[in-house]
Amino acid sequence: MIPFDQRTGTIWYDGAPVDWPEATLHVLSHGLHYASSVFEGIRVYGGVPFMLTEHIARLRASARILDFDLEYDDETLRTATLDVVERTGMTEGYVRMNAWRGSEVIQTAALKTSVHTSIAAWELPAGYYAATDALDTGIALTIGRYRRPSPDSAPVKSKAAGNYMIGTVCKNEALRAGFDDALLLDDRGNFVEATGAHLFFTKDGALYTPTTRCTIDGITRACVLALAEREDIACTVGDLGPDFAGEADGAFLCGTACEILPVSRIDEQRYDVGGNRVVRTLISGYQRLVTDAR
Repeated sequence: MIPFDQRTGTIWYDGAPVDWPEATLHVLSHGLHYASSVFEGIRVYGGVPFMLTEHIARLRASARILDFDLEYDDETLRTATLDVVERTGMTEGYVRMNAWRGSEVIQTAALKTSVHTSIAAWELPAGYYAATDALDTGIALTIGRYRRPSPDSAPVKSKAAGNYMIGTVCKNEALRAGFDDALLLDDRGNFVEATGAHLFFTKDGALYTPTTRCTIDGITRACVLALAEREDIACTVGDLGPDFAGEADGAFLCGTACEILPVSRIDEQRYDVGGNRVVRTLISGYQRLVTDAR
């Protein structure tokens, strides 16, 4: 894969399109040193950014949680995103939207910093998130060593860059151990999510998923819940301890990047991927959903 700082194309940066190599920030930016940075990832299907309105709304809410406001209104960000996607000429791909505090001060207090915004888009290569046959074979997960902080200990409802450092460490360790991703527990020892995707279990034809008490409210997760209701699949949202992995008969992750991805294994617990009717129904339903949105 070509490193991102060596690519060509156009990135929307603080109100205007710039050449890809020129979309840089100073090394003394507050967002780099103190994690005052938020982002969104948006899939593109048939040249159309999926759930764009919802992603922009969450970006704005994430910024407010970190005590800053975006410099641009929703319509400007929507138009800029469509322009970036059109300039790439891609039909299937990914958009990354960022907002961060600038370089006026380097200290924890940041009341007088500027706020910067960027939007970039690129095609997703096969196997970007998981192996190309993962829909058929599933992925292997292990429980990570770090836990998601409680909502009174960190701004867990913000899709903030700093909230993902736990995921980076845990996923690196999982990959070294031969797994595809890590699952994170909360401060009470219950399942929360994977390092960048929400978690669902199946049991006796029904769905079970953790609460979002300690994490963001997932846009793809909301789509899955709506699909389950449409398909008359019962879903329980609640606290699920690690022992529930042994009670369940299947599992999957969902998120913008991974869409709906079956799980074949959580540590020593294994699941039948191909024979899980609930998972297959939701995968088919989600594929129809994104196709209809084109």
